Amino acid sequence: MRKDLRLGATDGWVRMPDGSSHYIFGFVEITGVPEKRIWSDRGKAELPGPLVDAGEGDDIYLTLTNLGLPQRPDLDDSHTIHWHGFPNQIPLYDGVPEVSISVPVGRDFTYYFKPQDPGTYMYHCHFEPAEHIQMGMVGPVIVRPALERDPAYAGRKFAYDDPSTEYDREYVVFLMELDPVGHDLVANVQEYDWTDYRPKYWLLNGRAYPDTVEGESQQLPQQPWRTCIRANVGERVLLRFINLGYEEHAMEILGIPVRIVGLDAQRLRGLGGEDLAAWRNVVPISPGQTVDALFTAPAPGQYPFYNRGYHKNVNAGAAPGGMIATVQVHRHGTLQPQREPNR
Repeated sequence: MRKDLRLGATDGWVRMPDGSSHYIFGFVEITGVPEKRIWSDRGKAELPGPLVDAGEGDDIYLTLTNLGLPQRPDLDDSHTIHWHGFPNQIPLYDGVPEVSISVPVGRDFTYYFKPQDPGTYMYHCHFEPAEHIQMGMVGPVIVRPALERDPAYAGRKFAYDDPSTEYDREYVVFLMELDPVGHDLVANVQEYDWTDYRPKYWLLNGRAYPDTVEGESQQLPQQPWRTCIRANVGERVLLRFINLGYEEHAMEILGIPVRIVGLDAQRLRGLGGEDLAAWRNVVPISPGQTVDALFTAPAPGQYPFYNRGYHKNVNAGAAPGGMIATVQVHRHGTLQPQREPNR
């Protein structure tokens, strides 16, 4: 199946629960936007970037348009899309500027890729990556298994080409941190040494608690994804963890163990095909890594979902904040079937 997408590379601002605002670089969805109107999306970068949702074997054509940085018109950086973790990508379309093509301001480039393996991935700009990743040029990728297109499994959802990875609801959990000093200096045309990186905010899907569970999309238009995980009792839930920060994290749902079935978009199986999936109370995840974890929703109630590194559950030192969210379990039939991730 062919899919055509278009992302704009630009800048914007995100807001934290303590009222502070922070300058970012990032991506905005402009698929289907008329050519004369794409420039109205300058300065509207989202954190994280728009979801790329594809199927195994699809032909993906993603056009990146560099819309420039309204806050920093002096900064004419090029940008790229790097398909992090796709082993089959050829250099021309892999977004590493030293060996392929980067996109200058006002220009377009169409990337092609054909995902061969299902799982959870990520993309990011690979131009001056230490700065552009921390500034927010990151986004999630889901590759759905061919099993879902088998008529024998019509209407059912799976993490991999394996019936044991079936689920009812899925949630992307995108982890990263934010160092306000670096963002402020970049906004004000000052140099910053990224080896001085000291984050003060720890984010789930671009938000810090309590905005992770309470903030409405219209209040945070540049941070459209909440991390309020909802399910009916007995439903199977897939958590797609992605870490594109610079620190390791350890996430736990208090009272709900999870079964880790995938790591870096690879189904956990041994050389003999044995199942290596494992039950864990805590999900450890390193920078640049993805983890797919399943759990079955237990008795109705609210379950805390948080980072076991308690110093990451703050907003600029004030608790509670940071990487805290909730898992809400409802009675049978309360929630309608899920139509898209995190909704």
